[in-house]
Amino acid sequence: MSGDRERQMMDDGVMDVSMDELREFLEGDRVDVRADPEFKERLRRRLWSMVSQRAWRGPQGPTS
Repeated sequence: MSGDRERQMMDDGVMDVSMDELREFLEGDRVDVRADPEFKERLRRRLWSMVSQRAWRGPQGPTS
């Protein structure tokens, strides 16, 4: 994947998240909660699948 295309995909993703949503997400790092290792693995695989599928589809155009 070229650097320009990768940068464009990252920029498109940033536009989908508001600053308030980002802050709320990052606050989760401050909470010390132990997660089930099996749950974490399932989540990791699901997230990777979502990211991979989006990368293969390419950037989405504006929706009407």
